[in-house]
Amino acid sequence: MSDKISRSEVTFDDYTLEVDDPGDIMDDDDYDDDDEYLYEDELLDPKDKKGKDKDGKTVVVPAKEKRLGGKRAYKEYMESMKNQKRNLPMNPENLPLKHKIKKIFKNDHRYYGNVIAAPRSSIDRSKLSTKKQDFQVRVNIHEGRKLLGGNIHPVCNIHVGKQSKHTRVQKSTNKPLWDEVLFFDFNCSALDLCDEPVTIEVLNSRKIRSDSLIGAFKFDLGLVYESADHQFVHKWVLLTDPEDKESGAKGYVKISISILGPGDKLKIPPKSSSSDDLVDIESNLLRPAGVQLQPATYTVKIYKAEDVPKMDTDYFEGMKRVLRMQHGDHDLVDPYMIVSFAGKKLKTKVLYKTYTPEWAQELNIGVQMPSMCEQLMLRLMDKDHFNRDDIIATHFLQLTRLSSADPDDEGFLPTFGPAYVNFYGSPRESIVDDELEPLNRGCGEGCSFRGRALVELTVNIGQEPSKDEMLRDIDGEDWLRVQPFQRRRRYRLFVGFLEGTMIHPVDAPVEFEISIGEYGNKFASTTLPAPSTTQPTNPVYDGSHYYYLPWGQTKPCVMLNSQWEDVMFRIESLNLICRTIDRLEGHLKDVKYLMRAKAPLAESAGKLIKLLDELIIDLNQPLLELPQKNITELDKKLYALRDDEMKRILIEAVNLRENARDIEQAIIEIDSYIYRLQQIATEPQNSIPDVIIWMLCGNRRVAYHRIPSHQVMFSPKQDCCGKLCGHVFSVFLKRPSVPDKSNAKRQWKLPAKLQVFVWMGLEDHAKGIQHKPLDGEISVFAETYENMISLLSKWTTRAMPRPKWSDITGQLKLPKESFTTPGGWRWAGEWFINPNLSLSYDLDSGLSSFQDDVFENQLRVPGSDWPTSKLFWTDVTGEEAQSKEDIMCPAGWEWTDIWTVDLNRAVDEEGYEYCLDQSVGGFVPVEKTYHLCRRRRWVRTRKRNPDLRQQAAHQRMVRAAEEGWEYSRLFTTKFHLKQRTMDMVRRRRWHRKMVADNPDADAIFIIDPTSDVHETKEEKEGSRKDSTGAEKPFLPKVQAPRMFITFKEPHTYQLRAYIYQARDLFSADPSGLSDPYARVVFSRQSQRTKILNETLCPTWDQTLVFEEVEFYGNPTMLAESPPIVVVELFDYDTVGSDFLGRAIATPIVKLGGEHQMAKLNWHPITRGGEPAGELLGAFELYLNEGAELPFMPPTRGDVYQVPSGIRPVMQLTRIEVLTWGVRHMKKFQLAAVNSPSIEIECGGVVLSTIKIKNAKKNPNFDTSSMLFDVFLPVEELYTPPLNIRLLDHRSFGVKPLVGTHMIKSLQEYRRDPVAMVQTIREKMLESGFGDAEYAIDMDFADPAATAEHQPPATSTSSEEGEFKEDVDWWSKYYSSSGNEQLGRVYREKGYENMVVFEEELENYFDNFTDLAQSFPLFHGKRHEDEDLDEDKAVGYFKGTFRVYPLPADGSDPPPRMLKNVPCNQLVEVLVRVYIVKAFELQPQDPNGLSDPYLALKLGRFKVKDRENYVPKNLSPTFGKMFELDGTLPLESELRVQIFDYDLLSGDDLIGETKIDLENRFLSARRGVCGLPKRYYVAGPYKWRDAELPRQILEKWCATQALPPPVWRGNSQVYVNGKTCCLRDYETRGQVHKDWGPPEERLALYTLLDLGLVPEHIETRTLYNPLRPEIPQGKIQIFVDIFPKSATIPPPINITPRAPQDLQLRVIVYNVQDVLLSDTSFTGEKMSDIYVKGWLKGQDKKQKTDVHYRSLNGEGNFNWRYVFPFKYLPAEEVMVIKKKEHFFSLDKHEEKHPVTFVCQIWDNDIFTPDDFLGLLELNLNFMPKANKFAKSVSLDDLPDNEKGKPVPMVSLFDQKNVKGWWPLYEEGGPDTPRELTGKVEMELEILSKEDSEAKPAGKGQEEPNENPHLDPPNRPATSFLWFTSPWKSLRYIIWNSYKWYILIGFIILLVVAMVGLFIYSAPGALSQKLIAKL
Repeated sequence: MSDKISRSEVTFDDYTLEVDDPGDIMDDDDYDDDDEYLYEDELLDPKDKKGKDKDGKTVVVPAKEKRLGGKRAYKEYMESMKNQKRNLPMNPENLPLKHKIKKIFKNDHRYYGNVIAAPRSSIDRSKLSTKKQDFQVRVNIHEGRKLLGGNIHPVCNIHVGKQSKHTRVQKSTNKPLWDEVLFFDFNCSALDLCDEPVTIEVLNSRKIRSDSLIGAFKFDLGLVYESADHQFVHKWVLLTDPEDKESGAKGYVKISISILGPGDKLKIPPKSSSSDDLVDIESNLLRPAGVQLQPATYTVKIYKAEDVPKMDTDYFEGMKRVLRMQHGDHDLVDPYMIVSFAGKKLKTKVLYKTYTPEWAQELNIGVQMPSMCEQLMLRLMDKDHFNRDDIIATHFLQLTRLSSADPDDEGFLPTFGPAYVNFYGSPRESIVDDELEPLNRGCGEGCSFRGRALVELTVNIGQEPSKDEMLRDIDGEDWLRVQPFQRRRRYRLFVGFLEGTMIHPVDAPVEFEISIGEYGNKFASTTLPAPSTTQPTNPVYDGSHYYYLPWGQTKPCVMLNSQWEDVMFRIESLNLICRTIDRLEGHLKDVKYLMRAKAPLAESAGKLIKLLDELIIDLNQPLLELPQKNITELDKKLYALRDDEMKRILIEAVNLRENARDIEQAIIEIDSYIYRLQQIATEPQNSIPDVIIWMLCGNRRVAYHRIPSHQVMFSPKQDCCGKLCGHVFSVFLKRPSVPDKSNAKRQWKLPAKLQVFVWMGLEDHAKGIQHKPLDGEISVFAETYENMISLLSKWTTRAMPRPKWSDITGQLKLPKESFTTPGGWRWAGEWFINPNLSLSYDLDSGLSSFQDDVFENQLRVPGSDWPTSKLFWTDVTGEEAQSKEDIMCPAGWEWTDIWTVDLNRAVDEEGYEYCLDQSVGGFVPVEKTYHLCRRRRWVRTRKRNPDLRQQAAHQRMVRAAEEGWEYSRLFTTKFHLKQRTMDMVRRRRWHRKMVADNPDADAIFIIDPTSDVHETKEEKEGSRKDSTGAEKPFLPKVQAPRMFITFKEPHTYQLRAYIYQARDLFSADPSGLSDPYARVVFSRQSQRTKILNETLCPTWDQTLVFEEVEFYGNPTMLAESPPIVVVELFDYDTVGSDFLGRAIATPIVKLGGEHQMAKLNWHPITRGGEPAGELLGAFELYLNEGAELPFMPPTRGDVYQVPSGIRPVMQLTRIEVLTWGVRHMKKFQLAAVNSPSIEIECGGVVLSTIKIKNAKKNPNFDTSSMLFDVFLPVEELYTPPLNIRLLDHRSFGVKPLVGTHMIKSLQEYRRDPVAMVQTIREKMLESGFGDAEYAIDMDFADPAATAEHQPPATSTSSEEGEFKEDVDWWSKYYSSSGNEQLGRVYREKGYENMVVFEEELENYFDNFTDLAQSFPLFHGKRHEDEDLDEDKAVGYFKGTFRVYPLPADGSDPPPRMLKNVPCNQLVEVLVRVYIVKAFELQPQDPNGLSDPYLALKLGRFKVKDRENYVPKNLSPTFGKMFELDGTLPLESELRVQIFDYDLLSGDDLIGETKIDLENRFLSARRGVCGLPKRYYVAGPYKWRDAELPRQILEKWCATQALPPPVWRGNSQVYVNGKTCCLRDYETRGQVHKDWGPPEERLALYTLLDLGLVPEHIETRTLYNPLRPEIPQGKIQIFVDIFPKSATIPPPINITPRAPQDLQLRVIVYNVQDVLLSDTSFTGEKMSDIYVKGWLKGQDKKQKTDVHYRSLNGEGNFNWRYVFPFKYLPAEEVMVIKKKEHFFSLDKHEEKHPVTFVCQIWDNDIFTPDDFLGLLELNLNFMPKANKFAKSVSLDDLPDNEKGKPVPMVSLFDQKNVKGWWPLYEEGGPDTPRELTGKVEMELEILSKEDSEAKPAGKGQEEPNENPHLDPPNRPATSFLWFTSPWKSLRYIIWNSYKWYILIGFIILLVVAMVGLFIYSAPGALSQKLIAKL
């Protein structure tokens, strides 16, 4: 097995499990028959599946029937797995707590009936960061399989976003092996990255581009990002034709994709082993096994929409009415709907001029299931005839919420509705494009309701819609079916506003609006007015920073009646689950707090058990039953899903309650319960819109807050109520904005904080319930305003721009007589003046002291003196004011001094300032002759008298109620109470109270505009005509009343805010520090702490007391829902203050009799939604109504301290500091840091070091160990942080602060030295090593003196010489890396492996910080989006700390712990850097590759190995050793760099890694040279350290302040409280002859047990400074460090093995049963056969001669191929060096499996040759040949379709193989292979020497030997027809037509004879007759 430092890991399909102890999986008690059996994935294939563990060994997963065989079958399988020491892929949710596994939840797969989608993770995309970052996408294209077509040249194109790259072309294969890595860089947010599409295309480069596509596969990067570790490893993707997906699969491509973001670790995918060829491709698809793409139709039915906002301006409509082109009003919107899914879009028809469109259309989108897209977009659009169409709003249907992901059942396809979906976006009043327009696109949270649509979604599997079926109308049956779902019920929403605070300065009165949907929108014209807004109120200054609304005992409230669908059954079920989650989270938070505070284990365990008990009770409650009608299919599915999941969690919770042993693991398990409950706590069909609270300033919408309707919904069942329903809670408003970094600072400022009471429910439940808990009386008032204007200094109602009686806006005429009580209401009194009390607050409101001022003015004529008698008085604006003698002290105040002239201004000695004209201004302090006016300012201070406060408030109310007028310059500007000279208008408010006789009656007034008795006849007639003069129809108007909650006397409270300290604050000053102070806001008051200068961890130790805090309502209710305390932290600056963060806390309410003291707690500080530190504080709220309050806290100066009962308990603590030195100091203020010193501060105590004289010569401090005593809290939870500051001593005493570092927790450095010493003594006595007689003196001997232990390097034993033939360093490397095949010989010889670390060595040994740590020092202002990255550090402080308590009784302190530290002087060292290989390097060249070479830098020494660059390689093997000289600590950082070689331009840095050599050199773990597992003094692996093991052991004990080792003989030693025996380590009893002395071997074993660094190879990640957070690859190295004062051993040789020169000889003898592809003109089937062969990768093809006219599929050749190649036996690959193209300068090295390709072709003369079949043989793993051709079939291939096992052989082992193999033509994924022939060959491998000794020529050329090949014995019919015409006549024509020729010849002969007879017969007959005659 491998010695890699990693957990046992096993991969099955899409799962990877990590188990600490694979041997102990489960006990009998851990198993339950009722549990779901062990497997997350229900495999569809009943056959067993195979997987690979980390070591590459096969692990078998049993079939489903085996897994479901019960407990006995399971246990039998478990035993077999234990015996094989394999890992079992079990369901992690059923594992016992003792196993630390990677958690996998059940929704990692989505099951759609019989269709299974790709695995998903638990990442919520909506929560991903929107901050732009650097990302790198790495796509590793491994290989392709079963590509459609024969003899193709495939190339793979990858498109990621807008970037495209491609692989190299692989020739003549449908099984291409690319093994290339393509890189894509992005600078975007994680949210945007997930939306980038990825397209994988495979093309045939032999064809023209338009017809070259073989297949493609598409998905988005979100699928990869949501996977484990953001990567896919060895996934097969199925290729299809994107234009014709029904044509089937086109092949498979194996890929690995990883996404690397800031801080992500690069994980290199493991190499595929040769046995992967035997694995079915479909067992490792991107989806689970057995899934095929199926056509499906997403049917979206769009019925109608409501409340669509106006999108067009009414300018043109008004013009049309003026021009008489249009009559009446029209709806200004032309809506239509777009549906988008999986890149396809469809849209409905456009309906013009309607706010309530009814499309009634069905949109059908065809997709291939399973689809990688997980959201369906619905977008409302407005048709625009002149510009682009406007987006109204966008809604996304998340398919994961509409479908089942449960693997325990068949699941269900996405389904939705019919139900309404709500659209949100920018404010409805936004018509033209503005900055909030992206909200309508779905980017960010919509701040306003923009309509709703009735939608239904169904998915049908089977076929895709045709073009005509994509869009069609909905029939009448569907309309009738959805009618019951539109049944409406009346809902009531009640909101009471109790407080409005933390308001920033505004320029107009503030009012709040409540809306739900379109109801309540004051600007809406399509709904009836409702009492949805509060009265406009002017904010009042709170005396410190913010403003508040002075509502007093009359609190505004609103009530909305609305009508929505009956979805109560959905909301109640949702709230029931949410209540369970809330309770579980609250209890779990308490448990985590106890764990953090290190409370007693019993207390934490008790809290945990109580948590589980309550969870079990909650889960035992059944879900609410569904109603019998008006429910959708999704309702039924969600009910079953929730019920099953809650039952499963219940079973697991009961099991956890009974078997939990580890609290931390139990917390992890409970976190998983919360996550799983949150997954089912969603209700996509909640059609009731959110409740939106708007803050309006004038008519501008300023800020808002959205409350989900289900959270405030009432239910008669208590557990089904919304968590906010019927409660008082605080709401923080926020400004509408688009998610953008530029809006971050804007969002920091809270526009307002509200304390509200919200209740919503059915009207049937609203009778007297909604406001009962408020303990106040609801009053309803009719409201109208009386308006007047000033003309000629007289107030009149003539010529006013608004009616005399109107609403507050002046747009609606509201005379008193026009009000008629609604039905069910009656008047309760007459009209009365009710002024706005907020206007009665003066400038001194909220202040405890105020300075009055008045200006004394004098005027003169030119040339005269200033008169002393003619004085007049004004204020600062020039308005006439009282004289200083007439100004009286207001009620509630008292004077503190007399009137004095203000000389603290730009004035002369008498306080005068001068100007030419007072109305113009421009005052100056110097008098000129032309000045005609002068003035001076008189001031007088007064303070508030608390005893007269109530009297002042009463007088203010009386003064405001005298006449009730409020004044302003214009009706549109802000009003005030006192009349001013420039005021031109005034108004006052009239109210009339109403009482309801019917509680259900609506309080809406019907206003008759003709009922104004004061209106003249002309005014009435003018108001009845429109702008064209036409008579307007009579339309009665409606008006909503005002509603208030009237309380009795308020209750008075006192708040005590104990602000102790804060930590880890942002640095806001250029020095890297801040000057923080805290502002505490509570109710209408705010106070701030003192300012602490230059600190990030302030300790205020201050109590802020808020006196006379008034709250209305029942104190008991306030105790149940306490108001929150807001603590804001700022950095003080002379001009302005920087915001540092905000913390929210809840005070402990004490109504009297409570004696429990508050406890300080850490409250998280947030800044823009990001963590910004923590605040330690506590808050107590006392009811101050006669009860005796606790004594006030003690004071320190003028501030209160935190009282002793609350502040932490302190103890005297000693802090030892190891001040080793400073490192890597950058320039500061353009000068080098040469004389630094360090200040250590903790708990107010500062320790300063002596400055370093010259940091360039020696950066270490002269004094390395210091200490100081300080009082620190006993509880670690309250311990203040430790601050490190670095100062630079410069000329003239200047000591600038260079950098700082903060250590948050000292727990890491706490020790107990007394207990440590006592424990060692006790263990030593118990072991029997207390007597000194057993001790052996161990003098430090020089290594050179132990010649018998270390023979010279030149000496070599006979075994070593023999060994060199078999093993070397690379053998050890391969064996240690887990390569069983390449390390087999090494292991057989019994040698031990070294350790291959998968990460940096520092990660496994705590960064070698056991002696000293490196603390980064930061300087400068920290921005909101900036993290404390070490790359931004100005330097490092190297040191460490030890913290331990001192005796409380004053006895002697314990011994110091940092006393045995090594000397910190300069040390000269020799550094040997061994570089093995690199992986996955970032390409730098346009071809997607690099030419890497090594460079090393140590101080001023640099080494560049540029000449030995590796061309065209991203995973080069270097095998190099470099030696460098250095001096520690001056040259302590080793940089190993990899550059890309460029001929013409400069070389590019690929990446680098940095190694701190000093830490390794100083560490007691000895990172200088790894310790092997055995001590050899001879052989290839002899001891290579400069010190012997005994010497190392002695030094280790000294550095650890431990007694020296005590030896008993040479076989036992006592070290660190442990006895080590040699026999325990050497159990075999056999001693190798090369082993050293036993005491040295025992010392080595002891050192390894003590955790010293073993012999190793570390894998380090490379980074590039241009992208410091993105890995650029990995490199494997190891480093040795030797002091030059010691004897340095020789280096080891790691030079890579050179490939061997081999020769492959292939003799093609015969072929049979070849497919006959041609037809001769005689009609015969034939082929002109020849055989082509080559080594895959070389592409140097050789071919036989042509066997012409094969009529029976046989061919005879006797032809020899000769292929020389270079072979690397260790890796079983062929090494090829070749140029990429003609213009390439270098040959790049490629490694390929030694694969011989044999193809059979049909020769054609005038057309291209026809391809008949092929055979590919991997010479290392090839099928055994058949002796006879008859037994050859396709089953002889290893990847045969039947899965039949095939005997395999290696040609390199057998050297020569001869026999018959099948030839075939590869079909596509859906078509089987076809046997196209059989070939008889002989393959032989020869070394270079053997090939020279046994020469052989190609083909039948000379030398035709070894063996001699005779010409093939071909039939006579084998010839080329036009070269042998006589043979053609004989063998082609004669053989085929000889009988025809003979018959024809006979017929011709007979015809000729007959002809001759006929011709000659008459003559002959006549002659015969004549002769007779």
